[in-house]
Amino acid sequence: MLKIRMSRIGKKKQPIYRIVVSEARSKRDGSYTDIIGWYNPLKEGVFELNMERYEYWKKVGALPSEAVERLTMTREQKEARWPSKPKQEKKKEE
Repeated sequence: MLKIRMSRIGKKKQPIYRIVVSEARSKRDGSYTDIIGWYNPLKEGVFELNMERYEYWKKVGALPSEAVERLTMTREQKEARWPSKPKQEKKKEE
């Protein structure tokens, strides 16, 4: 079974992740079938993904990990899946 997931590269305390297609049983940083993008969590919005390859691998049967799925979702899709909780006002003691 194939998975679309992140593989860590980069220095200590400066992670950069490759988005790879790999066998589900392989190690996180082990062998992979295809590199389809990368993600830098230290810089906001620095994320690149080849959507043609992503859709191809999904069509073939590869399952994206939850982290990769979150990166590829739009704001509306995220809000529909995980609705935000309404803020509760604190009651002042009288």
